[in-house]
Amino acid sequence: MEPSRTRSAVALTGRGGAVVVFVCTLLGAVIGGLFGLREAQGLLFVVGCLLAALATRRTDLLTLVVTPPLLFFLVSLLSAVTGSIGEKSFLLSTVVTVAAKLTSSVPWLFLGAVLVVLIAVPRGLPANLRELRARVAADNPFRGRTSLRGRKSNEDDDPVRWDESPGGRLPAAKASPAEDPEDTAGE
Repeated sequence: MEPSRTRSAVALTGRGGAVVVFVCTLLGAVIGGLFGLREAQGLLFVVGCLLAALATRRTDLLTLVVTPPLLFFLVSLLSAVTGSIGEKSFLLSTVVTVAAKLTSSVPWLFLGAVLVVLIAVPRGLPANLRELRARVAADNPFRGRTSLRGRKSNEDDDPVRWDESPGGRLPAAKASPAEDPEDTAGE
């Protein structure tokens, strides 16, 4: 008998995994704001990344791998906006708060993103990338056409003739205002 693989009881879609990361990060931001725990958002972000990477379906791992940094930024922005309400300069306060939050949370952000990738690779991320590459190659509208690189130029290759007008002859050049006899007639 083959040893059976253990499956998680919950299988999330890529969007479901993103929601888990978002909710955990948002919960961390709320806890951090209420109790003054500065590292709560980062810590719960990493926990959310771990849970989502383990519970997301193998076919949706590519979606999950690319979303955590964006979700962390969105929660940081939401937190900064709500914290800046009533400030003298709302925009300046929001920008400074987001910048400070992102710079102070780089280790947490890096750890969460790397953790998702490290868990997703053995779970099937390379297969997802190969499938994506195959789908993109199949949908390529230029498939089967020769490349323009390395081709010898032939004048008949370009259907657009920039030196001709649509009527077959070049338009007459307009005289400059200094040379136009009609302008000098009124003087």
